[in-house]
Amino acid sequence: QKLDLAIPASATPANEPDDSFRPRVQQLLSDYITQTLTLALPSLAINGLEAETSMLLADDEKQGTGASGAVLVEDESHYEAYDPRLAERLRTLYRQLEWEHTRVAELRRDAPGAAARGFVERLEAEREVERGREKEVEVEMEGGRDGGLGGVGVERGAEVEKMWGRGVEGLLELGRVTDVVAKMERAKRAAEVVEGM
Repeated sequence: QKLDLAIPASATPANEPDDSFRPRVQQLLSDYITQTLTLALPSLAINGLEAETSMLLADDEKQGTGASGAVLVEDESHYEAYDPRLAERLRTLYRQLEWEHTRVAELRRDAPGAAARGFVERLEAEREVERGREKEVEVEMEGGRDGGLGGVGVERGAEVEKMWGRGVEGLLELGRVTDVVAKMERAKRAAEVVEGM
């Protein structure tokens, strides 16, 4: 149409041959469009699908042209007939998808609180078990104070107390050893400073 406006048909009579200017412009324009689309085709996507080179047909492969010279290609797409059962199935699946989305949203909202409550309940149960054990130990310790070393026979009681005393003395000596080691390290540093002068 724009070609008709820009270059009107020749005013020559119908029985005389038409001038060659208009067909030449039409040919150059068609070649330009074909070349541009051929170069751009690898980068194009139509409705998310890659464009095929079959969209551009050579002049000898054209199945028809419109009034403006545009290529008319027969649509070879085959569509399945409308099936109401499939449409209903699709609606059902969409309802199910929406229900699942709602369920996920509820879980995101409620699951952290439920997990926290479960954790607190388990922690409280563990605390109760620990308190029970502490009471048992206290009862055993009180029984041990009354009747010796809590279940250890009287004949071994003296031996256990003696070993306890040795252990305490050994720990006190270890405390003194660390003091001696610390003094030795300070003395070494002092000697290094004096030697460095």
